[in-house]
Amino acid sequence: MTSPPRGRPRASSHETIADAATELFLEQGYEATSVTEITRRAGVSRSSFFNYFAGKSDILWFVLDRRIDAVLAALARPEVAVRDGLALFADGATPDTLALAIVDARTMGVEGELAAGRAERQLRLAAAIAARLAGEAPRDPARGFRAEITGAGYAAALFAAVWHWAQLGAGRHRLDEIVADALAAARTILE
Repeated sequence: MTSPPRGRPRASSHETIADAATELFLEQGYEATSVTEITRRAGVSRSSFFNYFAGKSDILWFVLDRRIDAVLAALARPEVAVRDGLALFADGATPDTLALAIVDARTMGVEGELAAGRAERQLRLAAAIAARLAGEAPRDPARGFRAEITGAGYAAALFAAVWHWAQLGAGRHRLDEIVADALAAARTILE
C-alpha cells in the first residue's frame, strides 16, 4: 500500500511554468525570455507548456482571463444582475503573476505587453457590458450610446482596481473590496 505524499502538495504544471517564467522575466526581461528557456527552467516539455498557455503573454493574463470569462458568462445570463456579474471579476482573487508584473513592469520589461493586454481585455469587457445594457432596450439608439459609455466606464473601473490592488500589495489587500469601491465610484459617475 502506498501512502500519500507528505508535506506541501506539489505545484501544478501551470503554477510551475508561471513561476519559472516570472523568475526569468525578472532576471532577463520579458522579450529576452524564450518559451524554451521557460520550459527548461520549469522542467516541462514544450508540448506541456502549450497545453497550458497559447504563448508567453498568456502566462501574465491566464488568471485574469478566467475571471473575465466568468463575468462574460454571467452577463450572458439575463437572470444575473449586471452588478452581480461584475462582482465576479474579483471572485477568489489571490496574488498572481499579473500582480507581480504590474509592480515590476520595468524590471520585467513588460510595460508594452501590459498596456496592450489591458486595452484588449478592457475593450472586450466593455463591449460585453454595453451589449448587456443595450440588450435591455435594443431598438433605442440613445440607450445603446449610453450603454457603450457605461460599459467602458465599468470596464475601466475594474481594470483600475486590479492595477491599484497590485500597487498596494496584492497579498495585503482584498481585490473584492477594491473592486466594490471602484464600481461604486463608477456608478456615481455613470448613473
